[in-house]
Amino acid sequence: MHRRLRIIIGLLLATIAVVILFAEGREPKIVQEEQRLITQEAFTQATLKEKLLETYVGIDVKRTADKELVIQVVGGEEYFLAIKDDLMSIAKNTIQNSVLKDYTIVFERWELTSLLDYQKMDDSTNFLIEALLEGLQAFDVYEYLTLENQTTITIHTTIKDANHEALTLVAKMEDTINKIVQTNAPQQAAYVIHILNAQREKIN
Repeated sequence: MHRRLRIIIGLLLATIAVVILFAEGREPKIVQEEQRLITQEAFTQATLKEKLLETYVGIDVKRTADKELVIQVVGGEEYFLAIKDDLMSIAKNTIQNSVLKDYTIVFERWELTSLLDYQKMDDSTNFLIEALLEGLQAFDVYEYLTLENQTTITIHTTIKDANHEALTLVAKMEDTINKIVQTNAPQQAAYVIHILNAQREKIN
């Protein structure tokens, strides 16, 4: 009787030990898997943004808690509508075999055409943007500007043809921008200046 009881207790203890060991060995794997998935999401998001920026400027990509992949596009309505289908195609191809494949792709369009859009920037950068906006109003071809990572100033224009007159105007515009930057930019700040035509191609 006692021998049978000892056997039963031993089996119970062995079973409990196995369950504990199994649980302890399994928990880190679950945590690691979650971390790996989070890393893959961030990596895929960054990859998509990089692919979009290979062709277009003024693009950003965000993820939301509602499993939405938000593609933000800086530009006018006409430009936005012209590139939206291509952006969607690139996005779908990029995420189709990734951890983001079930995310819904949505778009946001916004324009940086006034100081109101720069309220979150520091005062010196706001002052520079204000000076640029004022100076560029003298050019009929000027459409709007974007500032990416506070290092790259991109000027969007309505220029269609790269003829001599247009290139002369671009050179004059670039000279004006450089003078404004030298006069108004924060100390030790270095900016790259891109001037784009109506097809969003760099022409300076």
